[in-house]
Amino acid sequence: MAVPTAPLLSFAASGQIAKSLVFSKWKGRPYIRRYVVPANPQSTAQQSTRNVFSWGNAVWKVAPALFQAPWDLFATGQVLTGRNAMLSSVVRNLRGDADLTDIVYSPGAKGGLAPDSIVVTPGSGTLTVDFTNPSGPAGWTLDSAIAAVIKDQDPESGTLYQITADEDDVTQAQVVFSGLDTVLYSVGAWLKWTKADGSTAYGPSITDTGTPV
Repeated sequence: MAVPTAPLLSFAASGQIAKSLVFSKWKGRPYIRRYVVPANPQSTAQQSTRNVFSWGNAVWKVAPALFQAPWDLFATGQVLTGRNAMLSSVVRNLRGDADLTDIVYSPGAKGGLAPDSIVVTPGSGTLTVDFTNPSGPAGWTLDSAIAAVIKDQDPESGTLYQITADEDDVTQAQVVFSGLDTVLYSVGAWLKWTKADGSTAYGPSITDTGTPV
């Protein structure tokens, strides 16, 4: 048995050894994992994972900055990016689902608080999202109420609809989406805070649905 005389990852290594271990790097950090060959790469579970991963990746590419920001802040200081964090959530929560009921719009970051509740009111080609918000801790300021909508869909179907986001950074009470089709939409809502030390925090999202008339 080999006995290392220095930290195992103190040298550069890449690739697999004897189909046992795989050496590589992620964001500049070396790591080792087991060498694994899927028993059936075309299994239902494998295909489901690939399909929903592809859908999430496509969503991230077209998602507005308001949607990406809480994921990027969530990933700060970790060995992953906001995109990686969002895709992990998509695969974990949406794999095997036929709709977007379990989608997470904001994971929450740095201890931000979520809205107490939201009410989604349909209008003529519109959805109005009204917020009821908590009081923040001493010294905190509520900066904006943020909402996003996307047509409800099967995340494994290969169909992608544009995700739209907007915010109310004046009263933090209402976001209105217009020019929508008369189909069911998934709606996510979350809050952006400034903490007492001046840093930013995001609350986790809460979700609902609505169909414009």
